[in-house]
Amino acid sequence: MGARLLLNRSQWIAPTDAGSSLVAFDRTHKAGIAAFFTWGWSAYVGTGFEIAYQGVGQRFYGIGANTDPYRAEVNQQSLRLGLAVQPQYAQENWGLWASVAPGFTFLTQTELVYQGDSLASGSLTSPQIIQQVIRYLDQSTDPNDRLLLNRMYRRAVPVIHLAGGLRVRIAPQVWVLGLLSYERSFGDLERKGYRLSEESPPLYDLQRGPVRYQLLGLQLGIQYEVPLRD
Repeated sequence: MGARLLLNRSQWIAPTDAGSSLVAFDRTHKAGIAAFFTWGWSAYVGTGFEIAYQGVGQRFYGIGANTDPYRAEVNQQSLRLGLAVQPQYAQENWGLWASVAPGFTFLTQTELVYQGDSLASGSLTSPQIIQQVIRYLDQSTDPNDRLLLNRMYRRAVPVIHLAGGLRVRIAPQVWVLGLLSYERSFGDLERKGYRLSEESPPLYDLQRGPVRYQLLGLQLGIQYEVPLRD
């Protein structure tokens, strides 16, 4: 068992945004923490599960309708649960460790940010959608409308998380882990048929394609091996 600190570069894979002259992507970094529990079937492989709480999101920028710059952000927090296969190898004081963990990520919190020049009204690109939702919330008097920040996205999506790197023994049964990681979601993060109200049209343009995320990261962790008695 053990725990890992996560530092990820978060990126949305959004072909519609990438193909628009209105939108450019800025680097987005997110942190998180993961815990894992493993049953070692042999000295070289174990199986178990992982649980992680981490940030996901994307920053956007571009030129608005008045030729001035704008910036927009989607910031999310999510809980990831996965079943893991964890190969490992050890010499006396060093070794290798890896994890392959397919599972699901569950959205817990969403924040939208828009600053600078406005864009022409629309719902094809992410900055247009962010701008539209923030304007709606600014005019709304219903406190329950704050819940739409999560409802406009899917509550759960399938993911796969990969990590691997070195481990160094610092005490009997205690290892420090230094890992590289990659995570990718599948399906679509957005609920394409969602409406801000019963009278409004769908929030997302029908021509908008699916949106996924990927995380490239560094991880620093600790692993504790519990010896089992026969």
